Amino acid sequence: MSSPRLPALCLLALAPATTYAAPAPMPPAAFNTQVRPLLEAHCTDCHGEDVQKGGLRLDNLATDFQDEKLAAKWTHILDKITSGEMPPKKQERPPQPVAAAATTYLRSQLHAVSLTRQQKYGRVTLRRLNGREYENTLNDLLGTKLSLKDMLPEDATTAGFDNVSSGLDLSATHFLLFQEAAAKAVAAVIPPHPPMPFSNTRTGLEMTQKGPNFKQGLGRNSRLQGDALLIYSKLPRYGLCSTAPVPAAGRYRIQMKACAVGAEGKPIPVGFMTVMNSGREGPMLREVRDIPQGEPQVIAFEFDLERNQSFVANLLTSWDIRGFKKPIEEYTGPGLLVEWLKIEGPLDAFPSPAYNTLFAGVLLKPRSVAKAESTGAKVPKIPENRSEFQWNNDPLVPVSSNLKEDATRLIRAFLPRAFRRPVDDATAQHYVQKVRRRLDEGASFLDAMSYGYKLILSSPDFLFLDSAPAAAPAPDGTLPSTRLDDYALAERLSYFLWSSLPDEEMLTLAASRKLSNPDVLHAQVERLLNSPKAARFTENFAGQWLDLRKIDFTIPDPQLYSDFDNLLLWAMPLETQAFFDEVLRHNLSLLNFVDSDWSMLNERLAALYGIPGVNGSTLRKVKLPAESRRGGVMTQASVLKVTADGTRTSPILRGKWVLERIIGKPPSPPPPDIPAIEPDIRGATTIRQQLDLHRNSTACASCHVHIDPPGFALENYDPIGNWRDFYRVTTRTKAGAVNLPYTSRAVYRGPDVEKGSVTHEGRAFNDITDYKKILLEDKDQLARSLTQKLIIYATGADIQFADREVVEAIITKIRPTHYGLRDLVHEITQSRVFLNK
Repeated sequence: MSSPRLPALCLLALAPATTYAAPAPMPPAAFNTQVRPLLEAHCTDCHGEDVQKGGLRLDNLATDFQDEKLAAKWTHILDKITSGEMPPKKQERPPQPVAAAATTYLRSQLHAVSLTRQQKYGRVTLRRLNGREYENTLNDLLGTKLSLKDMLPEDATTAGFDNVSSGLDLSATHFLLFQEAAAKAVAAVIPPHPPMPFSNTRTGLEMTQKGPNFKQGLGRNSRLQGDALLIYSKLPRYGLCSTAPVPAAGRYRIQMKACAVGAEGKPIPVGFMTVMNSGREGPMLREVRDIPQGEPQVIAFEFDLERNQSFVANLLTSWDIRGFKKPIEEYTGPGLLVEWLKIEGPLDAFPSPAYNTLFAGVLLKPRSVAKAESTGAKVPKIPENRSEFQWNNDPLVPVSSNLKEDATRLIRAFLPRAFRRPVDDATAQHYVQKVRRRLDEGASFLDAMSYGYKLILSSPDFLFLDSAPAAAPAPDGTLPSTRLDDYALAERLSYFLWSSLPDEEMLTLAASRKLSNPDVLHAQVERLLNSPKAARFTENFAGQWLDLRKIDFTIPDPQLYSDFDNLLLWAMPLETQAFFDEVLRHNLSLLNFVDSDWSMLNERLAALYGIPGVNGSTLRKVKLPAESRRGGVMTQASVLKVTADGTRTSPILRGKWVLERIIGKPPSPPPPDIPAIEPDIRGATTIRQQLDLHRNSTACASCHVHIDPPGFALENYDPIGNWRDFYRVTTRTKAGAVNLPYTSRAVYRGPDVEKGSVTHEGRAFNDITDYKKILLEDKDQLARSLTQKLIIYATGADIQFADREVVEAIITKIRPTHYGLRDLVHEITQSRVFLNK
């Protein structure tokens, strides 16, 4: 099936690109008449005993399709034959009837075995919550706003996502850390003291006097104008323009009287951040707003702050005043004037809804009072105005006058919400007895209840998604053992679109067995997608599909890319997330991810893309000029950054990314018994020359013929998303320096960009515009790729052979609506793979 001396790399798996139809199973004996003739005539010359030494041999490959490893090999072979890649184009092609007979037989066997396994065991093994889901679930369940994911071990990525069951183990370390996270969450619902009203106002002058970093901030980047603070550039240290740290966690109202100056009438972008007063943690960017010119105005907003956190305002600049050599008082460029900054709060109710989730009906009292009451001692008198120190040493605790009755009531009420389904009496009694035993041993009510809640929130019933089979017959009267019941379906749906537990409406529908009704399920999908919680779907699915989570993994070389700034970094992933949201919200074609005549831009991104007329930091839908080289996600700055290393671009990295994420035909790694080959690249002076040497290596050619073309299609984009005609270099060349189009900076011009290539089918293209046209000729494959990824993410299991008919059925249904993304989500949730275990 390959040319002489070509190793087993020839049979690397690429996802099938043809329409799938599941034929009826054929008898195993038919292999000798249906498949073996093709193998002997066209394959074994290269994959037989005389050629293959430890590689893939087809002359003696067993046909036990029940063996998953063997089935995977035969799947690879089928896909290669079906796609026409094997035998190679230079070899004699098998007659159509011979190829059809072989592929029909292989499909029938692989499909039958896979479907039987699914019907017996289900597609998805028992799946636990990943770190993000655990954090979301606890916060939504308790009403807290805690960061818990970083307390837990990092989750493995399988088939491109971190919620796939086969990659989510549960070790002793996991279990211990889940317990610690649960204990933190339970402790967080108990207020340490009654509300402590806090209010602090600082003028610009006072901020420089009281702020921790005023010495580093004043001078080159800012100055005082009376009592007002003038900031002209991003401050070198955070904290100059900041509030006092808050004494207690909660929600706070912040007001700032400020205006932009010296910006030719234009507003300027300001980043609003929070930072821990300890300085151990870096600032967290919470919001960006454009501050207008004119008279100072009062700007108000609200943020949740942790104890000892401060609110900070700082410029997110795309300009630089380092070249200004005169005194800062003479600078007249753009800046931010801040007259004063005020913070007040907490604004939260007391006790909070989170407290009532776990301790409804139980009074809060200072610990000293509770202890005195429990021992019969004299109850201390509580001063009206206690200091923060005193409150920290005499915190509030829940106090019950009916210990065991309250414990039983609270535990029984909490269990169904935590386990996302009704709980039988034996299970409830198990946890009640655990708490009561602690009380009998002399533990306080708080300690006993915290122990019980910690057990619940780290138990298998909480950590794992349910896969209970349905008790009621299916619409066709059958009762398949793997069809999810309505509670399990509610879980799967909510973790798919919300990355969290089902809410009360879904659980009520599940209780009445209505959720599995197709019309009800459709309505619930619409409701979930229209909820603010659906932002988690965009963040978690699109963030992994398009690698947006890696946006901070590299820092562009400041010598080569001085036009990179924090405002651009902030906007990069937001464009792609907003783009995904726009396609989903309006049921636009998923083909927009390959090419579109619009994007979601703000002024900073528009400047990068060379698009005039876009002002301000707010992202909005912008129609791209006819001559624009943008459109789709491949040319968005976020994707271009995560597919580069900060200094250089690589056609290999970007090409592999396009194959995996967009086309859905990922090149597989070479078999383990094939040694790595180091091509001789001595004397190669360009990227194309280096890759030509790879392609001239027999072991590399079969991969690079697929990888390199999409990589070169994107070679005109640098590591931060600029269009380029030449490579930037760090030393002066004969070509000299070139001024960047939207800044005053200059860069040294290196060699011209090597663009254009030829696809593995022999289609020549000049740039990304030509290449996207080639991709769009096979719309079904683009839809197939995204459908498979969404099924993996939605169900927590990789695509299996029996799923192929489901994927093709879905594509057939969404094709008439031009492959609408929202339609695709609906079709997946109504499919066999979603409704069954």
